[in-house]
Amino acid sequence: MIRLPKSRSLRWFLFAGLIGFGVALIIAGTRPASPLVFLLWPLAILGLADPSGLLDKTVFGFVMFGRNFLLYGAFGAIAGAAADRLHR
Repeated sequence: MIRLPKSRSLRWFLFAGLIGFGVALIIAGTRPASPLVFLLWPLAILGLADPSGLLDKTVFGFVMFGRNFLLYGAFGAIAGAAADRLHR
């Protein structure tokens, strides 16, 4: 069984980060026609690079998807900290 952290802002970070990772997966899988959709995944601009080797592609994928997790997670942590302040 997975135990959730007790800190609300950490839970918000993890939850929002997973949403960001999911958004990146959906955008990468569907290849939307409108470039405005890529505003949800700002690091997709890095996708213009063309890594050649398997290791290059793996590291590149971790950077693109991981940073989207961190970006959305940061917004979630800020929202969680604000919610903590409001509940006091």
